[in-house]
Amino acid sequence: MAPFVVFATPRSRTKWLSEFLSYGPWQVGHDQLRYCRSLDDVSAWLAQPATGTVETAAAPFWRLLPEGVRVVTLRRPIPEILASLRRTGVPFDDAPMTAILRAAERKLDQIEARVPGVLAVSFDDLGTETGCARVFEHCTGMVHDHAWWAACDVVNIQITFEHLVRYFIAHRPQLEKLAKTAKHRCIANMTRLPREPDGVTFQREPFRQFWRDAAPLLAEHAVEAGEAPDYPDALNAPLMEILDDGGMLQMMTARMNGRMFGYLMTIIEPTLEDREMLQGWHSIFYASPDMPGIGMRLQRAAADALRERGVKQIIMRAGHRASGPRLGAFYRRLGAEDIGALYRLEIN
Repeated sequence: MAPFVVFATPRSRTKWLSEFLSYGPWQVGHDQLRYCRSLDDVSAWLAQPATGTVETAAAPFWRLLPEGVRVVTLRRPIPEILASLRRTGVPFDDAPMTAILRAAERKLDQIEARVPGVLAVSFDDLGTETGCARVFEHCTGMVHDHAWWAACDVVNIQITFEHLVRYFIAHRPQLEKLAKTAKHRCIANMTRLPREPDGVTFQREPFRQFWRDAAPLLAEHAVEAGEAPDYPDALNAPLMEILDDGGMLQMMTARMNGRMFGYLMTIIEPTLEDREMLQGWHSIFYASPDMPGIGMRLQRAAADALRERGVKQIIMRAGHRASGPRLGAFYRRLGAEDIGALYRLEIN
């Protein structure tokens, strides 16, 4: 039984609908997105059999839906939503709230125009057995049960809106991070074009040039590593500029037609073991999945450039949480040997 998602405007009988659709084997969430901390959490929820959810804040991210998910849109006129929100007792300003609701409606327009097989219903439709039956059969794939609808229809099921607002405030940083990640992934998926590595150029370039051009790729790297797409904004770019100006940084990039598809930063330093030897510490490294096969070529191009600069050995970190085990195998394919693990102790 394929999962389903109901994308809805707020105060549209969504909590009641989630209970009505929790029939037989079906488990149906309500604003389940608030409990997710990563896109993997979303995928895991929808990967369960006989699972659905009714969401009032997920419409902006409809492009991330897996194939085969059944979709419903549920709307209510904005003046009615505002009136219902006022009855909750939670204070808000009409103008910004209206702007938020209009933006949500535009996303529902997109869903209805672009998602195959979407069922569009209104708040008023849920006030009739016919409307409820349409949603029930579309989502569950089961025949409408009149007795079940009659039992649910007389029950007024609502969330405690104050508790919902309190939850969102308490978990705001985590939810904002997930929203940024989802937005970035939506945009990346719209612009992603599979490519082959032929025609890629590998070159050293000044750090400032790299930093100017690398924002989209840095954001994709951050998302893959489990961070928000704006995580690179916190990197110490001024220090990297100083290292580059002093000849202690190598920035190797992979580009096609000017567009960057990979990068490898190496810090160059003398060693305590040998006063005549330079070594390189590989730092940030990323190869876009849009360009399969460039990671190994990028590493080899960087090694050749470091050799020309007199570097005798390279230290490669494989313990990053995003891809540590895979990088270890990758480095062994390059001919690198395992010299032990790195450990980090936070002392602040």
